[in-house]
Amino acid sequence: MEYQVVVLGGGPGGYACAIRCAQVGLRVALVEEREIGGVCLNWGCIPTKALYAATKLIEQARTAGEMGIDFGPPKLDLQRLTAWKAGVVKILVRGIETLLEKNGVDLLRTRGRLAGPGRIGLADGGRLTAERIVVATGSSPIEIPGFSFENPIVWSSDDALTLAEIPERLVVIGGGVIGLELATIYRRLGSAVTVLELLPEILSTIDLDRRAVSALKRSLHLREIDVHTATAASSVETGAGGSKVRTNDGAEIPADRVLLAVGRRPNTRDLGLETVGVQPDRRGHLPVDATQRTEAPNVYAIGDVAPGPMLAHKASAEGVALADSFAGGEMKPLDEASIPQAVFTDPEIASAGLSERRAKELGHQVLVGRFPYAALGKALGMREPEGFFQVVADALDHRLLGVQIVGAEASELVSEASIVIQGGLTLETIAGAVHAHPTLPEGLKEAAENALGRAIHVVNR
Repeated sequence: MEYQVVVLGGGPGGYACAIRCAQVGLRVALVEEREIGGVCLNWGCIPTKALYAATKLIEQARTAGEMGIDFGPPKLDLQRLTAWKAGVVKILVRGIETLLEKNGVDLLRTRGRLAGPGRIGLADGGRLTAERIVVATGSSPIEIPGFSFENPIVWSSDDALTLAEIPERLVVIGGGVIGLELATIYRRLGSAVTVLELLPEILSTIDLDRRAVSALKRSLHLREIDVHTATAASSVETGAGGSKVRTNDGAEIPADRVLLAVGRRPNTRDLGLETVGVQPDRRGHLPVDATQRTEAPNVYAIGDVAPGPMLAHKASAEGVALADSFAGGEMKPLDEASIPQAVFTDPEIASAGLSERRAKELGHQVLVGRFPYAALGKALGMREPEGFFQVVADALDHRLLGVQIVGAEASELVSEASIVIQGGLTLETIAGAVHAHPTLPEGLKEAAENALGRAIHVVNR
């Protein structure tokens, strides 16, 4: 069959690109061998956040006596929790399938592989031709020596999200976003959790200031999540006394399960890239130009297979922008520094733009403003006093350069900041806007006021 666009991969980038292509009048096919929505919807972002919300209720119920409300000890029905989580995913998958159908996208449930310029070979024997091909095949968990996913003791993030069991002792290898989010969830579920991070600091791939990381580490300690940095896991051994993880310093950590969360690798293997002259880089990404085009004419890459942060919203934005460019629109490259990111730990961390450290490295003279959650009436009423808002702006023109939020619902609060950063707007934009009271977003306004030296509810420095 002949198409104007064929998209390989039905994750957040792929399905968004396919739908927008159809909306602008292009004949498009989406090729996906697994579930629509990709890893994010089925085995990543959505199930993780569903479980984060569910286990947050457990935490709140355990401490509700502080407000004079007693529920009794929470009781966990793992089978029902798993079914509820699966139901959330199923609703969203069906919704996307309906959107693909209603927009006129041809959905092909099979594996696709490049078979030369403008040609796609399908695992079911079919053949497609396309004027443009978009590679959006996502990524997969990485293994490291000594820890194979074939070992039943070793979990990938996919395994951890099936909720087959709650291990008494869970060792998490990797102190990045995935590792810390799942560590938070399993600690709430009752596991004793140890995190091993090879690098000197957790969340090292995110541009965060020391203050934010230190706040999270204190919280992890209070919640009895044991974090070891600058520590390499060398092997896992199982014997009569159970399983143990050995580290580079000779320690042996008992473990009923080991969650390997050291990163993800782009799914660029066995795609037939050699048939169009495309070579992945050493990390497996497909090099692209400012229009997401690879070195092969009319072959494009978006999402996790392209360089840049592996974020679902980054993939979706690239997919939509690319589709618009196919219809004649201007393809503007994303400003990766301003793309917001959220980490669903307890407390949450969200950021957009530059950290104070990075802004100074780039030569900016900066104004920095902060405001604590403990000074927000809404936060105290929610029993969520941990954390702070931080804004970083250029001292010369007051243009907002970056925001970091540590605290409850940080993931919901960062979008206002991201809009201001992406729009090149100033501290005065936030400080001058009337924010509803009592709400958490007031903290961002107060931080902006603090940077300007005129905050009302905190002492200005």
